[in-house]
Parts: sequence; C-alpha cells; structure tokens
Amino acid sequence: MVAVIDEKEEAGGARYIEFKVYRSETNPNRALASWRFPEVGTAIYQSKLGNNIEAEFRFVVDCADQNGLPFVWVNDPDELFPPWIRPK
Repeated sequence: MVAVIDEKEEAGGARYIEFKVYRSETNPNRALASWRFPEVGTAIYQSKLGNNIEAEFRFVVDCADQNGLPFVWVNDPDELFPPWIRPK
C-alpha cells in the first residue's frame, strides 16, 4: 500500500516518488505534473507530456506500488492539486 504524503519529511528515510505539480505556462488555469522513477539514473517510468494530472497521479501511485516504494510525495506548493480533488 502506497501512502500519499504532502511533506517530504513524512517519508523519513524511506524512498519515494516526487510528484511535482506546477501551473501550465500556456494555460494558467491548468495544473500539470512531472515525476520520474527512480530519482537518479535512468528513468524506468516518467510522466508523459499531454496526460492530464489525474491520469499521471493514478499512474505514479501504481508505479510506486509495483516497485515497492512506500510513498508518493505530492510537491504542490501552490496547492493546484489539493488532497480533496485527487483520485482515490
């Protein structure tokens, strides 16, 4: 089971995937996200341009689960993808 966290410190020393949320440069009303696994080296999986943020979020949680990572950190300082709108 993967836990979704909003602060990196919540992971302690455990490994995690960072799900970074940012505002679209071409459409300021649209939130986008990027992520990459593993955090260093060659990516096994990574975000795909054009996917909506909800699809990317589901995929990153699934990726963390399949690879035994206990956490997905949602790095969202502007609160563009708050917990109450994230897919369960």
